[in-house]
Amino acid sequence: MAEDGAVSVEIAGREEDFRRVFEEYYPRLLSFFRASGFQRADAEDLSQTALWNVYRKRGEYRGEGSLASWVYSIARNVARDEWRRRGRAAETEPVTEAVEDHHPPVEVEAGDRQDLERTVEALKKLPAGMRTCLLLHVQRGLSYQEIAQRLSLSLPTVKVQIWNARKRLRSLLET
Repeated sequence: MAEDGAVSVEIAGREEDFRRVFEEYYPRLLSFFRASGFQRADAEDLSQTALWNVYRKRGEYRGEGSLASWVYSIARNVARDEWRRRGRAAETEPVTEAVEDHHPPVEVEAGDRQDLERTVEALKKLPAGMRTCLLLHVQRGLSYQEIAQRLSLSLPTVKVQIWNARKRLRSLLET
């Protein structure tokens, strides 16, 4: 579904019509929560929670801004609530999902694994906002403007978050 408008009409409509909203935003929210540092199962739960909140609050959507911005502001609040609930303990959870590799030589694999582990540990040390902006840009290939819209942030804030994240990440990896 390319148009926000077609979905926004349905958001205030019948319950059956909300299925299209769910189908449009569930994969996007799943990516958002994964980029925010949540494991896949948690990201799935949080995506459903965010969409449930969208459904419950659909009468509050006035159509003044884009539907995507409104949905992502709800998702951002769900993520914040979850981080608060966990006391940020989730940031220290080990990454359990692995990317399939093609078995390079053992020496290369050991060095790559150490680099990856150092990078993951350094990413965990970044504040959630910086990490989210950086990962949306690097992993998902989103432009600064798209990140700003998705997270309901100003464009200069996104630029500063990514710049600071890169600077801090570089510093953490040099030590």
